Order: sequence, then C-alpha cells, then structure tokens
Amino acid sequence: MNLQTPACRWISGGATDTGKTRKINQDAYLDRPDLGLWAVADGMGGHRDGGMASRLLVDRLGQLAHPQLLGAAAETVSRIIEDTNRHLVDEAARQGGEIIGSTIVAVMAVGDHCAILWAGDSRAYRLRKGDLTQLTLDHTQVQEMVEQGLLTRAQADLHPLSNVLVRAVGGDVELKVDRRVEALLDGDRYLLCSDGLLKEVTEDRIARMLDQPDPRETAQSLVQAACDAGGRDNVTVVVMDYRCA
Repeated sequence: MNLQTPACRWISGGATDTGKTRKINQDAYLDRPDLGLWAVADGMGGHRDGGMASRLLVDRLGQLAHPQLLGAAAETVSRIIEDTNRHLVDEAARQGGEIIGSTIVAVMAVGDHCAILWAGDSRAYRLRKGDLTQLTLDHTQVQEMVEQGLLTRAQADLHPLSNVLVRAVGGDVELKVDRRVEALLDGDRYLLCSDGLLKEVTEDRIARMLDQPDPRETAQSLVQAACDAGGRDNVTVVVMDYRCA
C-alpha cells in the first residue's frame, strides 16, 4: 500500500487597473503562493486614504511567517486584519474622524485545505469541474435585504444601495472577520476580486473566461474585460490554481 500523497502546488497570478473613470487605484492585492496566501483589498472609494488602507492590509499580511497548521495560520490572518482595523480606526480619529477603510478577502492554504476570510464586498469564487461557486457573502445593505427576503439576487445586483457596506476594515472599532474552511481538490481554481470586476462582467462570462489555462493571463484578461466594458471602478483580480502531480 502506498500511503504517500501526491505532491501538490499552487500556481497563481494577479492583475489590477485603475479603470476608465477613477484617477487613483485604491485596490491592492497579495500573490504569495510560497506562503499559500492571497488577498484582494479595495480601499473605500470616496473616503480619504482608502488606498493607504488597502496597501497596509496586504503589506501586513505579506509579513506572515510560513504557516504549518491551517487553524493557527487562519487565526493569525484574522488577527492581522483585526489589528489593522483598530489601527485605521485610531488613525481616522486622530486625523479628524473620517473613515479610512478597505474591504478584504483572503485565502490561506495549508496542505489540502484552505480558509477564506473576508470583510466587505470583495469576493472569493471557486471553479471546480466547470462549476463556479461564490464562497463569500457580501457585507452590504442589499445582501441583508436578500437574506430577509426583501430582494432577489437579481434585484440586488441592480439596487442603488448595492455598494453600501455594513462591514469593512476601518469601519468600526470592533470587526468580525467571516471565515470558511474547505477541502481542496486537484484542479480547483480560485478567484479573488474587487467589486470593480462584478460591476462590468457577469458571473456567467467570468466562468467562461476562467477556462483559460494560465492564471496570470486569466487575471489580466478579466481585468481587461472589466475595463473594456466600462471600467467604472478600480478592478483587481487574483487567480490561483491547485495542481497535484
């Protein structure tokens, strides 16, 4: 009996663009397959220093030591996000009270499992055997209305309050970081994105475009598609492939 497990590895790539209407890119992303850690952060547009908030998040996450156990690593990622939240709240108070905030979505992988952590409306998806599944729930007013049965998903996408966040890093003194853990299968592809992608490209089209073989080229193609479709917001995409020999 052979008890050895096949060697598995991650291949990933990311891309970001200011878009066609914004002057500054307040998005940031982390692409660290060596750590098994990826993230997308979307600085809160219209708020001062949103770009600083998103960059600070990914910079701090990128300093994580190489993980050994998923549970401990996910706790560390959550603590980094929570500590950054408190720093941003304190800094905003020191400067006069205006929010300095960002969304965050991160994937931490160790062995054959991964944890998805998030706050805000940046999303994580998984493509498995051709099926695209959204792994995160937006922390927005309209998502709460969907959960209460007041709106359908289709109505929510077109609602004027679709971008109003109820939770984000820097938004309040106490931050709850949502988390889910799932098993990995050979051939899984993960997508992290800011809402600038979903504003311009449908999920059906995203699923079709994720069929490209190279993750870096796929990320670039998705960002370009969002820009070509209008580019009303900054857009950032990270694509990660889990492959076993």
